[in-house]
Amino acid sequence: MLTAETVHPEGARYAASIVCLPGLWAAPAVWRGFASYLAHRGWECHLLDVREVRGGIEARGEAVDEYVGALPGPAVFLAHDGGALVALAAAGRRRPAALALLAPVAPRSRGARRLVAAPRSLLGLVLGGPVPPPAGRTAAPWLDLPEPIAAGLRASLAPDDAASVRDVVWGRFRPRPAGGVPALLVTGDRDALLPSGEAEALARAWGAELRVLGGAGHWPLAGPHWQAAVALVHRWIVQTLGEPLLELYAEAQAERDAEDEGGE
Repeated sequence: MLTAETVHPEGARYAASIVCLPGLWAAPAVWRGFASYLAHRGWECHLLDVREVRGGIEARGEAVDEYVGALPGPAVFLAHDGGALVALAAAGRRRPAALALLAPVAPRSRGARRLVAAPRSLLGLVLGGPVPPPAGRTAAPWLDLPEPIAAGLRASLAPDDAASVRDVVWGRFRPRPAGGVPALLVTGDRDALLPSGEAEALARAWGAELRVLGGAGHWPLAGPHWQAAVALVHRWIVQTLGEPLLELYAEAQAERDAEDEGGE
């Protein structure tokens, strides 16, 4: 079952809302810094938790699609890690306004396989039980954050569904580019899970613009570079969607005003 937390804008400016998808094992709280920044600039943000959605990446994409279908306007998907694959699965069902993918995990890549190298993770993966988050040496290249940030994030992690982890680690889910949807792929130049060559290949395969964030690792949304990351993403969304986004907002406001007048 999908759950969500809504962060309301301080003063709404856009008709579109931002739907935030965390990666494997991660809670939606990892997006709160981003959401606070974006809400201050007029965006409504929806922080989704898909860890209880069983059945793999496609099932999670379907759950996200159902959630987005109930929103009053278009959505911009903002996703991290394995959440990028969920965003692409959802985008294949209903076109979002745009996609911003931060440090995605390439399916069946060496980096993805390293996430489940521990025996207890492999056991859950093979038997189909909950797969625990990476820990110890296995987690080092993935949870590449300074303390105490890493400790706080580590405490929020939870076991994830084996089907979704398999889809990422074994490459059972083959993401397709969201044709015609503007897409951005942001990677850190110190991300051990996504070397520059793989990042370039993903950007080409997914039809995305590639931006490299200097000094950042696999968690540009939570580490010391998060403000640079969110500023980059916000600027790209506004510049890419431009006037149509503002026009949508104007249309929504006009409809709302007409409804208010009709009810008087």
